[in-house]
Amino acid sequence: MTTPATAEAPAPDQPDHTDARPWPSPVRGWLLVGLLALASIVSQFDRTVINLMVEPIKGAFGLNDTQFGMLQGVAFGIFYITACVPIGRLADRYQRRVIIGVALALWSLFAMGSGLARGYWQLFLTRIGVAVGEASLSPAAFSLLSDQFPPERLGKPLSGFLMSAPIGQGLAFMGGGSLLVWLNTSPVMHGALFSGLAPWQAAFIIVALPGLVLAPLFFLFPEPLRRGTGGRDALPAAEVWGIVRDRARALAPMFASFACVSLVSYAFAIWTPALLSRSYGWSPQQIGWSYGPMLMVFGTGGVWMGGWLSDRLAARGHSDAPLRVAAGGFAIGGVCGALAPLMPSAELALALLAPTVFFGNFPYPCAATSIQLIVPNRARAQVSALYITLTTLVGLAIGPMVIGAITDYVFRNPHEIRYSMALVVGMAAPTMVGLLLLALRPYRALRDA
Repeated sequence: MTTPATAEAPAPDQPDHTDARPWPSPVRGWLLVGLLALASIVSQFDRTVINLMVEPIKGAFGLNDTQFGMLQGVAFGIFYITACVPIGRLADRYQRRVIIGVALALWSLFAMGSGLARGYWQLFLTRIGVAVGEASLSPAAFSLLSDQFPPERLGKPLSGFLMSAPIGQGLAFMGGGSLLVWLNTSPVMHGALFSGLAPWQAAFIIVALPGLVLAPLFFLFPEPLRRGTGGRDALPAAEVWGIVRDRARALAPMFASFACVSLVSYAFAIWTPALLSRSYGWSPQQIGWSYGPMLMVFGTGGVWMGGWLSDRLAARGHSDAPLRVAAGGFAIGGVCGALAPLMPSAELALALLAPTVFFGNFPYPCAATSIQLIVPNRARAQVSALYITLTTLVGLAIGPMVIGAITDYVFRNPHEIRYSMALVVGMAAPTMVGLLLLALRPYRALRDA
């Protein structure tokens, strides 16, 4: 990694005169979007494929739903608590492309290690390592893209990057379901390579390989010039906290509202396969080839539409455009999401999950865009890391586990998971919309200052 620049930088909230230089070419910018999107797809694949393995993992280690939820929730939360903000600070000081490349290699190795786990706690520890993916990738990616595109054109590139999440999830369901079916019948499981491993363990090893191939490409991409307010050097942690404190009237309800979005998103991503299996009797392959394409089409469409609408409203003079679009989209997605698990057939459930996924993805580009536009350059990755830490703690650490706990200890029947999902979504959606409405006025004040 290179050391930070030593030249004297402007005060945190003063303009950086290097912004007068021309912006990088759109071609180079969109090449970076594509490379970051590929890394995100790998990350989502590595972390999502386990959702198709609920029953074999529970059977192998004698788990209940709460314990399985901890693999996707608490395990990831531990890493975010301890490392996400420090990684964001590194991204504000050193070359972000190097940080992403190293992180990509590490989380791929941990994903591979999940396939070698011989007990629950070994698997739990490897899932902590897989969390390095989003914890490292998103803050550095947000910061990189904000230095590649002008602020008024940032929504669509961020959407392009964030579209990769539902693509990765969809590919994980499609490819993971087919891979598990193939491994259960293939003679490769009897060869020396996978000797002594169950099909779900071999699947972990196979899906981790693309990340190791992709990681070196980040070392070849040039690091863009840091621009915008705040200069080139990372701010001390005390000054970053001061920035957050000064903007707390906007940032606090924003973070809390987007945490509700994360909770619903992770809850559906992790437990929808179990819903379709337990309530409707679908196989992993049926689930993968039905739910996977839906995530790819409606998830990417929702992310792109959210960024597009945000840019359109901003062009018409609405400085709070990202928050408006996020609240409106999630209000619709929340209604559909609360009803979807209660449908009498899998086909009707999927019919309501489609708008849930579409509108439920509006907030993601809006959240990323809104934070970048009110935070100085030298604090962007750190504040983004704080945002990701808080939203992930609520969404990923609490969401999957609370649904599992409600199913285990309230309804006391794994087949009643549909009611747990409907209850959680029905409470989270209106909370999110109300919090964003509280953030509108202070956000406009910051943008219009």
